[in-house]
Amino acid sequence: MTSATGPTIPETRSPEGASEEPKLMFERLIEMIESHATYGPAMSRAVMQGAPIVLNYHTHTGESTYCVSICTKMGFPVAFFEDMDGGLEELVHVREFGRTEQECVPLTSQLSAELQGHYKLSAAPELFLNGKPLPAS
Repeated sequence: MTSATGPTIPETRSPEGASEEPKLMFERLIEMIESHATYGPAMSRAVMQGAPIVLNYHTHTGESTYCVSICTKMGFPVAFFEDMDGGLEELVHVREFGRTEQECVPLTSQLSAELQGHYKLSAAPELFLNGKPLPAS
């Protein structure tokens, strides 16, 4: 499930139509990131360098779904993608991550917890919406 700009969120429905457990969905997403030729090494370098991780939930002009970017704050030389608003450097871009702005906190909070546990991050990733920090993230 990869597009020209990155993977899409893993399919969340089983063949029978029942939703997967959210934890499984995020575990599958992490597997996709790790197996990606660019995203996997970028994440590994960021983690090894102790770079602060940011999850930026955002839309693109003309699109109705929300994406999430896994980023570092500028100053950590691990990113391969263009600089983003808010001093972020994108490591991973996941398309079609959410449908509405209201899904930002629940989806990114769970992804944050999964990334922190999987990569043994010392701090939970900070949450951003459209390039700006969310209050109390």
